[in-house]
Amino acid sequence: MKKVSRNNLSDQIFGYISRKIIKNELLPGETIYETKVSKDLGVSRSPVRDALHRLEQIHLVDRTPRGSYEVTRLSKKFIENFYDTVNILYRYAAARSARLSGKKEIESFSRAMSKVTEGIEKKDFDLYLEGVTHFGQLLLKVAQNPIVEKIAMELMPTAERIQWMAVTSLPDRMAELGDHVREGFEGICEKNPEKAARAFTRFAGLHRSIAIESFSW
Repeated sequence: MKKVSRNNLSDQIFGYISRKIIKNELLPGETIYETKVSKDLGVSRSPVRDALHRLEQIHLVDRTPRGSYEVTRLSKKFIENFYDTVNILYRYAAARSARLSGKKEIESFSRAMSKVTEGIEKKDFDLYLEGVTHFGQLLLKVAQNPIVEKIAMELMPTAERIQWMAVTSLPDRMAELGDHVREGFEGICEKNPEKAARAFTRFAGLHRSIAIESFSW
């Protein structure tokens, strides 16, 4: 593994481990050993411990009774509860974005939408996920509610993780998901809050179904 530099160690380790969890390179329930990570990356245990604590705060890892960390396990009930929650947050953000977006914001949404479309056409999971994540981040920013943004941003890595597992297992369903993102984009462009909110509910509902269908319980 490539050793990290001495600058912003905790941030780099946080990003390194989170990407491995999101891409299912670290499996649900797998133990993450501070000593192994520090040895592999050539760093002390202190920044590793700090990174793991931050990953616990955003629900990618859980602390065990023994004091170690393991990758958060996913269950059907967890998936259902998760998407019920994000649907509430993003319906609100989508409707607000439709009301508040101007030319500059719509151009930003358009760039994110282009990534989603290109990712689907090329079956490029990284590009698709980058576009969907960027679109979601824009919804939260344009909605101008820092409380909702903070809560949703903490959930976003788990959303990326579930989406990655789902679309890599059932790649032919990406086009359906992209249709709902495009519908939401159209609602924003048309300044139609109901259409934008409805599109996200459809997106979240379809993603939940795909996730439950694709996972082995």
